[in-house]
Amino acid sequence: MLDLTAAGVWEGLRGKRLFLTGGTGFVGKWLLEALLFANQRLALGLHVTVLTRQPQAFVAQHPHLALAPGVTLWQGDVVDCDGPAMRCDLVVHAALPVLPLAMHSPDLMMVSQGGTARMAAWAVAMGAQRFLHISSGAVYGPQAAQVLALDEATAWDDSASANAYTLAKRAAEHVLNDRAWPFDWVIARCFAFIGPYQSENQGTAAAQLLSAAARNQSLVLSGTGQAVRSYQYASDMARWLLVMLVHGRAGEAYNVGHDTPWRLVDVAHQIAQTAQPALGVSTLGQPSSGLAGERYLPSLRKARDQLRLLNAVDLPIGIQRTLDWLGTPCLQPVSNQP
Repeated sequence: MLDLTAAGVWEGLRGKRLFLTGGTGFVGKWLLEALLFANQRLALGLHVTVLTRQPQAFVAQHPHLALAPGVTLWQGDVVDCDGPAMRCDLVVHAALPVLPLAMHSPDLMMVSQGGTARMAAWAVAMGAQRFLHISSGAVYGPQAAQVLALDEATAWDDSASANAYTLAKRAAEHVLNDRAWPFDWVIARCFAFIGPYQSENQGTAAAQLLSAAARNQSLVLSGTGQAVRSYQYASDMARWLLVMLVHGRAGEAYNVGHDTPWRLVDVAHQIAQTAQPALGVSTLGQPSSGLAGERYLPSLRKARDQLRLLNAVDLPIGIQRTLDWLGTPCLQPVSNQP
């Protein structure tokens, strides 16, 4: 992590006070892992305040994060919390709904749009200089068959038919786009990931397959397995987000992910072959490409050209690391992996 990140990123965090929403989720925990690892190794003097609805539960489940030096937990919710009365240099807003649970939430739009508006207003009041908003590649809508990869210039039509999740993610981005803010804001549009901390009931089909493999169960795909995705390993994701927080161009959106395409059935076989002992794979053949459509791949050219971002971990290695972690009876810090 340290060797793969430009020194200027860590220096941009030195002595800063950072406010993190969604710190108890998949993205947030990985950001904490990366920040705390760098804070200790490089003596950054960074302080992170984490907004959480259940601080006691976070302490009980992940004490190495919640009780780490430089971390303060603040109880509250993005839709009704004004944040603590403190100076704040940086805000990372990652407390946004994730699939599939978000699709069943009656408060989806309120959390996504209203929560973003409240956190942006709070950032102004506390004098933040930079604001990283964690969005999703879902804003683009289903990827057209003739489009090989979705880039940041892809236009969408808010009047066109779109699912509730896509509309909520777009609405959150509009909060930042539709007015002038006194801080520099950057949008990170996240695609598909794998790695420790990803819950099978909140993540992708790949996360569900990994969890089944960890239980030594055969892998079953309800669909045909022909849907195409790409998967970024979590440590690469965290590194990319920190670079965007410090060096992303103000008012710009960047895709976050991997660009190597994988059919879901091939992902299943890769997991099955990596597991010990090897597992069986079956497909039920029911048409099911997911809300993102049959193909869901990001273009990473902008992140490469502007921020020099590359991925260090390919899917087979990411699968191995995740299975190793799932097989460990106690949660352990994983940020020392690149």
